[in-house]
Amino acid sequence: MPKSGKEIRRRIRSVKNTEQITKAMKMVAAARLRKSEGRTEASRPYTDTLREVMGHLGSVASDVDHPFLDHIAPEVPRAILVLLTSDKGLCGSFNSHLITAAERFIAAEGNQGRQVSLVCAGKQGRKWALKTNQDILAYYPSFNDKTTFADLKPLMDLLTGEYLGRQAAEVHLLYARFVNVVKNIPTVIRLLPIESLSAGEEDGGEYRQEYMLEPSPQELLASLLPSYFRAVLFQAAIENFTSENGSRMVAMDNATKAAGEMIDALTLQYNKARQAGITLELLDIVGGAEALKG
Repeated sequence: MPKSGKEIRRRIRSVKNTEQITKAMKMVAAARLRKSEGRTEASRPYTDTLREVMGHLGSVASDVDHPFLDHIAPEVPRAILVLLTSDKGLCGSFNSHLITAAERFIAAEGNQGRQVSLVCAGKQGRKWALKTNQDILAYYPSFNDKTTFADLKPLMDLLTGEYLGRQAAEVHLLYARFVNVVKNIPTVIRLLPIESLSAGEEDGGEYRQEYMLEPSPQELLASLLPSYFRAVLFQAAIENFTSENGSRMVAMDNATKAAGEMIDALTLQYNKARQAGITLELLDIVGGAEALKG
């Protein structure tokens, strides 16, 4: 067998091993996706209902005074961006799209004269921030399907402490909003001060149902604002993890298909090399036989 044939067989074995790895990673990502997707869908009604309630309270309690609703230090030339990425790679363009959105946000804030401090949740975002010399305020591991409200408390305490301490004019969050398995959208939302609640209120047309509230709308709004802040952050964390697993499953599926196509091409190349070797041997035998006859 010619040496090139041995090299091709070695490459085929190597690609087959890679194919097995990518297939296993695809199965793991699919299992995690099913679990996290169910959790995401289950939490959305709570977050949407809370947003609707907050929108209604915001419309009837417009005179409420709470630091979460209004800028308390708009003159501070600093903003905080919470960047959610993954700890691991091999998830296609998931992290690169989030990082590109972060770069656009930092550039836009720079045009307004603000410096951006990053809170990185995920190793990939932190790696980019260190490489590009960004200002990193804090780092947390990437959130996953086991993340709870208690796990988010240190991050929430940090953000509220920086904002209420007038160290930052605004606090923003960048995450991948889950649409479906093959689509997620990098989304930036303002956490503090909370974006206009009335914008989330559904239009009831000419009639809108009114409620008798006890205690007052102002007291309810002040009490629910911290819960609303936590709910928005929690929903973003689990949607980002679901988007990560969807991207990883698609990337590993594409890699498995590419490995299969490469194996087919290498097998064809191997068969051609083998056939060429056999043909050369036959030619040598025929040539030798003819020489003996002569």
